[in-house]
Amino acid sequence: MRTETTERQRIPRIQAKILNAILNSAQLPDPEVHSLLASENLRRADVRDPHGTLPFAAYLRLFDRVAERLGRDCFGLELSSGMGPELVGPAGYIFVASPDLIQAVRALASSVFTIQDATLFEVRSDPAPHVRYRITDDDMSPRRHDVEFSLGYVNHLIRLLLGPGYAPAEVWFEHPGPARPERQEALLGCPVFFDQDRNAIWFRPEDVHRRAPGADPNLVALMQHYIQLLDRPDHTIQTFTEEVRQTLAGLADGQEPSLVRVAAQLGVGASTLGRRLRAEGSSFRDLVRRNRIDRATRLLLETKLSVLEIAERSGYGETASFTRAFRSVTGETPRAYRARLLDARLGKLS
Repeated sequence: MRTETTERQRIPRIQAKILNAILNSAQLPDPEVHSLLASENLRRADVRDPHGTLPFAAYLRLFDRVAERLGRDCFGLELSSGMGPELVGPAGYIFVASPDLIQAVRALASSVFTIQDATLFEVRSDPAPHVRYRITDDDMSPRRHDVEFSLGYVNHLIRLLLGPGYAPAEVWFEHPGPARPERQEALLGCPVFFDQDRNAIWFRPEDVHRRAPGADPNLVALMQHYIQLLDRPDHTIQTFTEEVRQTLAGLADGQEPSLVRVAAQLGVGASTLGRRLRAEGSSFRDLVRRNRIDRATRLLLETKLSVLEIAERSGYGETASFTRAFRSVTGETPRAYRARLLDARLGKLS
């Protein structure tokens, strides 16, 4: 029989400081803030707790109510452009210190679980490079202000990463929009389309691998290490893909990331594991490759091991297959990746 604690921990949650930042920006009178929070059985102290979390569904409802009280139909999007990387902690600093756009959004996609549950950032290249944001629990609503805030915030972080010359190609939203989206287009700096099949920022080809002027591999490595040390007992993984990803990351060095082993750890059959991943648009093979390359990039950044040694530690028997896999994920060879980041590091010291 499941306990009450288990049931509570299954509720998707979000960092309390996200809602706190929204309330601070809204500048509503204190009695209104207390009344809004009381409607969700929350107190001001719950929101101000820097290490606290809140039910994600309550956050969505409160976001919508705040926008309604203010009478600002574009509140979520307007709010996003004023938030810095500190809003989401280590994940934000990894983003703005990444070497290029695609690695920044991939890092955010892999660490979004430290910020909130029941959501998924996905980096896609088909039919063109884009990042997709999705609330995975279909029962959660309203979600318009959160979706616009989330994509607007990512777009703002990309501007911080690449500089004022950056602009997305297009932005899509699943929800209906105004007949004339001039305000949204002015805030995002590109054409905006509503009633689409996904929430997404579409990138211009020239921006995808453009080198970020403020890349800082030391900060990236430090923040990645910090995320690995995070102890989030209240976190609940909301997608099977994330559950498999976490299981792969937790395998001991030298353990073969086989389908049978991971399935056994998750308490399902191998065929069930494959089927559930396919239903989420993923595959075990892709997750294993991504896990290996993530490990390799950390070793390239943090150690002086040779490429062959890193290949072996990452599960590759020889450098040719490792180089092919590394290039397919990052767009460059391991040697070029390390040399570029070393040049950036030396440039900062000179």
